[in-house]
Amino acid sequence: MYQFYSKYIIDLISKSLFLSICILLINMIKYKFLFVSLYIYLIYLLSGLLLLTPITIINFYDKKYGFAIKNIYYVGIAWIIKNILGTEIFVNSNELVQNLVKEKDQIIVTQNHFSEIDYMFLSYFITNLNSIANLINYKMIFVAKKFVGIAFLGVGLISLLSKDLYLNRDIQIDHNNLKYNNDANILYIFPEGTCFNSYTKKISDQYVKSNNLIKFNYLLYPRLTGMFTLLKTHKKYKNVYDLTVMFDSIPKDKLLIPHKFYHFFYQHDFPSRVFINIQKYKLATDLNFEPKIKEIFKNKDKFIQDFDLINNKFEKINYNQNLAITSFIISNITMGISLYLYYNYNFIKTLYFFQAVFYLITFYFLN
Repeated sequence: MYQFYSKYIIDLISKSLFLSICILLINMIKYKFLFVSLYIYLIYLLSGLLLLTPITIINFYDKKYGFAIKNIYYVGIAWIIKNILGTEIFVNSNELVQNLVKEKDQIIVTQNHFSEIDYMFLSYFITNLNSIANLINYKMIFVAKKFVGIAFLGVGLISLLSKDLYLNRDIQIDHNNLKYNNDANILYIFPEGTCFNSYTKKISDQYVKSNNLIKFNYLLYPRLTGMFTLLKTHKKYKNVYDLTVMFDSIPKDKLLIPHKFYHFFYQHDFPSRVFINIQKYKLATDLNFEPKIKEIFKNKDKFIQDFDLINNKFEKINYNQNLAITSFIISNITMGISLYLYYNYNFIKTLYFFQAVFYLITFYFLN
């Protein structure tokens, strides 16, 4: 039975790829970034699928290898973004980039959320670990409001098998999930909970008005339940590095337009320059975090309002090209080995079948 479904799925993927290539050739002239956007999407989808077997097997021996593969995969994507899409990142301080990545204490990283590609750019920071050995031993956990969807199938599976966290908006449940994940170097979270656009802004403004809270112009009011759970559970996290991200392809008067991942296939240009303002905040020892979060968001909102995408003094981020391309090569070698094992061993085909079932069940219950 599983062999029948396995062949059916491969046939479906092959036909989908052929159709995608046909659409690509028809539209390449019209849409400047369609090829690279489609390419990065397929890399995400297929590489995630092909990395399933090694991640699953090694996780039986030691969970830390899930982190290692996720980090290598993630930094490999940084190489694609920089060298194929040509995206450059500019920051207010490379010293803060180094501090963030090499901080001895465990830290929380927060970021605003304009689009579904926002999380890709922290990968540039991670190249500053400078070696595969450091990358393998680094523990970075993404904290999301729900499990990554079918559209990001490969990413979702890698995320699931490397201890990323999915908040339920239930303080007790989230507390129980978080207390077993207290050894990460970075907890990476989007406090707004969802992307900023006209629809979510309207909902946020209604909530702010009914609760007599601060209204922001370019941000949604932060979901404090998730932050409260994080900070109460992880008392050892004393510092927050806050990232405010701006794209040259999304001017301020266009921020309310939805920027989902697939919109970059045909509707929006992928950014060629990304500006990231980094600020470090120390958390109060009494864990009275609400005033600090409000302070952070006030500063973020003012930065977005005042920032000039053309005239600014931001500097190009330090980026380790050797680590990025090495990670990209390792990811592709791992995918090649996975593909070889799949075609030559029935046991691996069986494993892929059960992994697919496992993913679908998990997707159902975590969403």
